[in-house]
Amino acid sequence: MRRREERQTIRQLRQGRRDAYEAIICRHYAAIYRFLAYLTYDSGLAEELTQETFAAAWAGVDSYRGRASLGTWLHRIAYRKFIDAKRGLERDAHLKDRLKEHAREALDADASNPLHRLAADEECRLVQEAMLKLESSEYLVVLLHYIEGLSFREMTGILDEPVGTVKWRTSRALKRLRQYLTGGVKR
Repeated sequence: MRRREERQTIRQLRQGRRDAYEAIICRHYAAIYRFLAYLTYDSGLAEELTQETFAAAWAGVDSYRGRASLGTWLHRIAYRKFIDAKRGLERDAHLKDRLKEHAREALDADASNPLHRLAADEECRLVQEAMLKLESSEYLVVLLHYIEGLSFREMTGILDEPVGTVKWRTSRALKRLRQYLTGGVKR
């Protein structure tokens, strides 16, 4: 799109014209998805972040000043979405490691050391209490993946849901579990 066409399209977006949204998506969707796929190495996550990019663009269309091309603006939003997702994945990885560590501690607690056993029991109790605060669907995916050790593919066979949905539900469950463990959410 040339600059004049972009300005006209932005005006139409701000007016809420559906054809302007469709034109932007048709023009930029593949490039944004490809960019995110190369960053994430995960087609499902790239798809999710691409959708989030366009949703954020629509929500923030009034903040677009036209200093950069529309494509550059969308790529900038996409990159921010990637960074946010990466941070979330790192937090999730830390929580996953913590869950695995608690499970190992519970199994490996030295029966001859009551203090060690008491500390491990307390950590397990806190994790169990936090898990009980999860919705049943969230509890189920945490149980299947982190306690039973099933892969996302194996979980799809049990839950009869697409792998992307299972990953999303697991991510959401971990986020809520993390909030419960850090005191961020009361239920």
